[in-house]
Amino acid sequence: MSLSGALNSATAGLHTTQGQSRIAADNVSNAMTPGYVRREAVLVTASGGQGGAVISEVRREVDATLQRMSRLENSRMTQYQSIQEGLTTYTAYLGQPGDGTSPADRFNDFQNSLTTLVNMPSSNGAQTSVALAAEDLVRSVKGAATTLSTTLNDVNMEIRYEVADLNTALYQLRDLNASGSGFTPGSLEAAQFDEKVDTILDQISGIVDTRIHRSSNGSISLYTVSGAALLEGRVVQDVTFNPSDGTLMAGNQDITPFKDGVRGIQHGSLAGLSELKRETIPQFSQQLDEYARGLIQTFEDADASLAPGEAGLFTDNGIAFDPANITGLSSRLQINSKISSTGEAEVWRIRDGLGATSPGAGSETVQINAFLAGLDTSMNAATGTGIPAEVTLRDFSAEMITSQAATRARAENDFNAAASAAEVVMSARRNSEGVNIDDEMQQLLLIEQSYAANSRVLTAVSEMIDTLIAAV
Repeated sequence: MSLSGALNSATAGLHTTQGQSRIAADNVSNAMTPGYVRREAVLVTASGGQGGAVISEVRREVDATLQRMSRLENSRMTQYQSIQEGLTTYTAYLGQPGDGTSPADRFNDFQNSLTTLVNMPSSNGAQTSVALAAEDLVRSVKGAATTLSTTLNDVNMEIRYEVADLNTALYQLRDLNASGSGFTPGSLEAAQFDEKVDTILDQISGIVDTRIHRSSNGSISLYTVSGAALLEGRVVQDVTFNPSDGTLMAGNQDITPFKDGVRGIQHGSLAGLSELKRETIPQFSQQLDEYARGLIQTFEDADASLAPGEAGLFTDNGIAFDPANITGLSSRLQINSKISSTGEAEVWRIRDGLGATSPGAGSETVQINAFLAGLDTSMNAATGTGIPAEVTLRDFSAEMITSQAATRARAENDFNAAASAAEVVMSARRNSEGVNIDDEMQQLLLIEQSYAANSRVLTAVSEMIDTLIAAV
């Protein structure tokens, strides 16, 4: 080999080791960075007969299959996580039958006070106990309705946040599409560009499930799994949310989950939050309204003293039940002011009827027994509640609480299963794409040896040239 050839070969080697050391240093410094993928320098023989090795490309050790699987599992996990977390506060307030605070236990207290009164009809204390137990029951039902309404408001807010985050990520991808064409394929800059793209795509996967298309020029297009466009090159389809009916739109395309005839999103936090808003919370609300209807209607039907249209023991903001105004009834449930502790407090009416004009005989139990019998009458619960139509008022609250607790437990089980699956895939992805510090240290040692060898060649060539010049 000529001196010039040796010089070129050693120079190329120094440039190569410089690039390798930079890549290895990046790997080590980002070993704990979430989403970072190990980079490797691909070496080839220098062209033009110059000798030595040069870096032909900087390759990211990406496993496309694991990447796709991890994003899908992440979408499923965040979907169930949104449902489970969304129901936690409400079901905690609702309680469980037997805990002493749930509507079912408040109803049992009320029922027991009626049973006590039927044995002591003349006792003012027993009459007052019924009125107070009824007020506690109403507070429990209204409190559940208020907490559920707060939960719905929180869900609406979370959807707005997620939509805003999704749109921000889509515009970031659009900007990357605009700048990515300037990078040489296989360069370190191109690897850094791909790193940013994958980080954003991982973030988006937690919000919606997507399909990715890469054009020949490296531009990214993003679609929902069902095929609705979110980003096509440099055109973003802004995602919008209508809180009144829960509709999600991507541009002019409806992407609302679980909607018939719509190419909606299937997984991700938006899918879970939409399920809460459009299905779970409305059903819970209907169950509470049906329970309030049962309380009002049962005690109206069982009270022989009432005139048509006159309110009974339980009322809709002080008036009788109106079948055309059942929505939100649980939040309007009240005790008749005639017996309320904050109203007229005429508790003798529980014994004689809310429409009685004057107190009756102290030993009279006909009306009290009629109230107790009404508790065992079928409520004919609406089909949308998910509760058997033939259930009685006595059993409705326990059925309602059990049904709602089961919904949350199912969401928690689904989340735990999805989280386990996501962790398994993510662990495999980290093992495949992540940085092994020991391997990088060994690589740095080899780079150091290569650098030393090339430096020694340059030194030897320099000495030879000096010797030749001195000999002339």
